[in-house]
Amino acid sequence: MADKAPDERAPLEGARRRASTATSAFGVSRREGHDASVYYTSRLNEGLVSSRDVGAAQAFPEEHANTVLCGDSRTLPLPDNCVHLVVTSPPYNASKDYDEDLSLKEYLTLLHDVFAECYRVLTPGGRMVVNVANLGRKPYIPLSSHINIIMAEIGFLMRGEIIWDKSASAGSSCAWGSFQSASNPCLRDVHEYLLV
Repeated sequence: MADKAPDERAPLEGARRRASTATSAFGVSRREGHDASVYYTSRLNEGLVSSRDVGAAQAFPEEHANTVLCGDSRTLPLPDNCVHLVVTSPPYNASKDYDEDLSLKEYLTLLHDVFAECYRVLTPGGRMVVNVANLGRKPYIPLSSHINIIMAEIGFLMRGEIIWDKSASAGSSCAWGSFQSASNPCLRDVHEYLLV
């Protein structure tokens, strides 16, 4: 005899049963009844901007459709508000053959200029995704934090971040340093960020 399918309207039993709270449905896949207005009207969100008026969307120029624009990302030959999605992975200025050996301040200024141009060409509601890893060990440079600050200063609204776990290809060690003399170990970053 086949088991009868459980009634979805029946109360939960056993280990999954818990007392109902005002936030018990927060973060679950079923959001129909979730009201987050209390959170968004709380003092935590005072003064924070949730949208910006950047003008009307423009048509993307036909002459650039399905092409690769090769040039300086600080001066794109595009009208304002015509791109819906920008995905970029800027060079990390980590002494690679293609890097310019900039100081941290110069590098962050360069990123600011590139991101400002991306902001100019994004449509209202458009998104930008920046793939970035933090740099170094001693000193450690939290590049993702610097980029978040730059983007907020330009006017971008942070929508979230995705952690790209690359540990499967990084080996099993979680730190650099000596096993016998671990007086100042450095953690190995085995992830990158996708800042949205």
